[in-house]
Amino acid sequence: MLLVDEQDIGDLRIITLNHKNKHNPFSEELENQTKKALNRAKEDDRVKALIVTGGEDRSFSVGGDFNEVSLLSGEDDVDRWIDRVIDLYASVLKIDKPTIAAIDGYAIGMGLQFALMFDWRIIASTAELQMPELRAGIGCSLGSAILRHAIGYNAMQEIVFACESITPEMAKSYHLVNQIVPSEMLQEKALLRARQFANYPQIPYSLTKHTIAASMLDTIYKSAAESKQVHRLSFSSKSPQAHFSRILKRPVESATTNEVDKLKDE
Repeated sequence: MLLVDEQDIGDLRIITLNHKNKHNPFSEELENQTKKALNRAKEDDRVKALIVTGGEDRSFSVGGDFNEVSLLSGEDDVDRWIDRVIDLYASVLKIDKPTIAAIDGYAIGMGLQFALMFDWRIIASTAELQMPELRAGIGCSLGSAILRHAIGYNAMQEIVFACESITPEMAKSYHLVNQIVPSEMLQEKALLRARQFANYPQIPYSLTKHTIAASMLDTIYKSAAESKQVHRLSFSSKSPQAHFSRILKRPVESATTNEVDKLKDE
């Protein structure tokens, strides 16, 4: 099943996450298809900038696929999961072209972390962000490392420990996003920003981006071993599995917005 749509508007590419659940949970297959789409955009000389979005009236991503994550045993499967997640993030950071995240609906946990890998983040005025890992019984070592690098120690602490919903205005004040726009104008504004960046001389942009991205890449790679250990212990305790069992009464493919709200508020 095709879970990612690719569309070119001139020399700008739009990659739309297209999971059958409108909230775009990152299943392993969606991760794989997203990485391949990102790499195609990177290698295509016709593409001067790219936008990633969750699609109209859909979420950017609610993070890891709850059905898959709930099956983690706390052993080698956790290590493989962390490696996959880091590889997904690195796939964005290694693109030497302008990258824009257009965020609508929810960007939760892994979905928010994924958005932080982009050069520029535009959020719809109706969207919500959250890092609810601790409330769900999941360690937040990789997420906290990313947040600390991106927005600083104190802001990271507030977001990680509170596990609360973050409005677009709060996200802007935390510097999680760069721009707030009406939902109906999200794609238009993302295209305008992508066009602005694409018009910059390419070599200086690429070299500057390489320097900037190198430090975030270093952060996520250095966090890998610790994150694996933290998640092994978390999933071995069975706390995450118990949380997902309480929240998800049916497969994530048919999860409603109300069920996502439960996941955030439980």
